[in-house]
Amino acid sequence: MQPNHGVFVENRLRHLVGHGGIRAGVLAPVPWFPFTGEHFGRYGELAKVPLRENRFGIAIDHPRYPMLPKIGMALQPWLLYRAMVPHLRRMIALGRRPDLIDAHYVYPDGVAAALLARRFGLPLAITARGTDLNLIPQHPLARRWIRFAIREASG
Repeated sequence: MQPNHGVFVENRLRHLVGHGGIRAGVLAPVPWFPFTGEHFGRYGELAKVPLRENRFGIAIDHPRYPMLPKIGMALQPWLLYRAMVPHLRRMIALGRRPDLIDAHYVYPDGVAAALLARRFGLPLAITARGTDLNLIPQHPLARRWIRFAIREASG
């Protein structure tokens, strides 16, 4: 499944963990799809992603969220947020309260992260990656969500 997807984020985090004296955990949500067969294409590949993995000593949880192709764009931030709440709540209960939420892509990920940061009282950093700021804001509801997320990001 997309072996180079997000490699720049992974490389940065590996460097911080290896040289910055920090501990890191990752929540990387994956759209839920019930079938893994090859004839389901990309969705079948997403279904194969493990719920939890460890890469280079970094624990990664892959919460599942419902994705509604073609009609779900406006709902994606909320669905991502709802999928991550129990995972973040569990981390905090285990004494692993994050110092920072570091989100990549303003929409929908940064919006979901902004909702999480507000709910749990955590600082937030969001990195824009391209279409999340130059294409997606053409949709009025997405544009409002993006403005909300940017306002919520810690300065």
